[in-house]
Amino acid sequence: MSWTELETDVLVIGGGVAGCMAAIPALEEGLQVTILEKGKVLDHCGSVGCGVDHYLTIMDSGPEWDTPEFLIKHVPELTDGIVDLEVTSKLIHQMPRVLKKIESFGVNFKDPRFNDYYRLKSFGLPGTYHINFDGTEFKKHIGQQVRKLKGKVLTRTMGINLLEKDNKVYGAVAFNFRSGEWYAIKAKSIVMAAGEVNRLSKNASGMPFDSWHCPFNTGDAHRMAFNAGAILTNMEFVETTLTPKGFSAQGLNALVSEGAHFVNKQGERFMFKYDEKGENARRAVIADAVINEYLLGNGPIYADCRHLPSDVLDHMEATLQIDRYTMPAFYEQKALKFRDEPVEVSISELSIRRSGVYFRGSGLAVDTQGHSSKENLFAAGDCASVSGGIAGAAVLGHISGEGVSAHVKKLNGAKLPDFDSEEINRIKNENEHHLVASGMNWRAFEDKTREVVSDYIGVRRSSKSLELAMQTLSALAANELEMKADDLHGLMRVNETKSIRLSAEVMANAAMARTESRTGSSHFRSDFPETNEKDWKKFVLVSKEKDRMKINFSDASDSLASTFNRGS
Repeated sequence: MSWTELETDVLVIGGGVAGCMAAIPALEEGLQVTILEKGKVLDHCGSVGCGVDHYLTIMDSGPEWDTPEFLIKHVPELTDGIVDLEVTSKLIHQMPRVLKKIESFGVNFKDPRFNDYYRLKSFGLPGTYHINFDGTEFKKHIGQQVRKLKGKVLTRTMGINLLEKDNKVYGAVAFNFRSGEWYAIKAKSIVMAAGEVNRLSKNASGMPFDSWHCPFNTGDAHRMAFNAGAILTNMEFVETTLTPKGFSAQGLNALVSEGAHFVNKQGERFMFKYDEKGENARRAVIADAVINEYLLGNGPIYADCRHLPSDVLDHMEATLQIDRYTMPAFYEQKALKFRDEPVEVSISELSIRRSGVYFRGSGLAVDTQGHSSKENLFAAGDCASVSGGIAGAAVLGHISGEGVSAHVKKLNGAKLPDFDSEEINRIKNENEHHLVASGMNWRAFEDKTREVVSDYIGVRRSSKSLELAMQTLSALAANELEMKADDLHGLMRVNETKSIRLSAEVMANAAMARTESRTGSSHFRSDFPETNEKDWKKFVLVSKEKDRMKINFSDASDSLASTFNRGS
């Protein structure tokens, strides 16, 4: 297998919405940008590679609710007080500008029925901030803009390790899992944009790649950044959603914003027992209510759309395939007719993403420029500490792109370190060893991790179960070097599996540290079932110190950047 050495101004790891939106401002500033993307085609990779049907944004259209100040005022309530308000405020203020920029790429957010924006209210937000639209080609337009600006894109290529010297990141090691080509890449700055952590627990279908979010987002950014010494935060919080039983797909937003009801086996519309907003409650509240109904013996749970007007039902049917184009076929083959009967739903698998609320992300702690606690390392999207779905990825991606551009210019042509050939060869040799190793196959290893997460961490935790999780995950880590890959594609999966296992271990450690319950099933400790506002309005910070996980805390009233000590 050959080596290729590259040098670039900005290296972006992950070619989804956040990665592309980070690349665009840097390219506009005349910087060289290289994107590493595991997918085949930039235009159709990432969480919404096949499309999206909603986009959250302020538009400054006139009403008080449609202003940054109004939404920011409600953010602490939306996030149960655990949020970096400084970064969130910048994200919200930048929303209108980024919306206009994406429209300039050719994305049409308007509904052809009205030739206007069709905006809906959902997920506990205090205004009708979600634009409902046909975003089938949303990602395509953003990807085309990157290519138009001459960004260098390495597809089928996985970043596996960051390179650092003097406590500063200066590059990464990557490999192409089709050709077998290895890359050592120097960069003045790096943007991590590889998404959340999926394939983390068991799901209803039993197929791990049948996940409601992109199954190829497996915590690669979290693993690489953690191993380089960056601070991760909010990793104790998990997110889940409701999906049609047996088919994991996005679409809960469309259901609740268009007016679907959730009913239990008695036909009771139960959501108002849990939140005064009913089905318009936060995603975390909806998921927690359904979990609780099952625990009370009131399952199965159904989505009931029969009361909706025919034009709304027509619109829902027409947009079923936007997020997952095989969904209409699933409904047809199962003979499910949501117009005429309630459709059974189930809880999806878990992910480490943003805990079912907007603006509280799980991943690299970042400042208002997207800069992490590690010098020269930035982050955006669902691997960052502030998030907000596709809009959050787009806006924080753009913020990070502007931040990294300013940072690179500030470096004023400083020379990058020479490659440490011993280190990069060690990384390559350790990876190639998986091709001849005789240990557990990556699929079995990953299944074991999912068992641990489902059985010991999950949506009901205790010190005893978390201790078991940490012990089991640590024992699995001891066997990682002998994990077996059958081919280059399998080697990519081995690295994804390492990311999933490490993310699960970080989650268990962070969950053990937070001795309270917060945001429903996002973090529920059966041994500490109450929310402790007095002692726990704080972030749990996890970082690597030598070969152990270090836990620190930061008051949630402070910005996370106040905890950074870069370059020391």
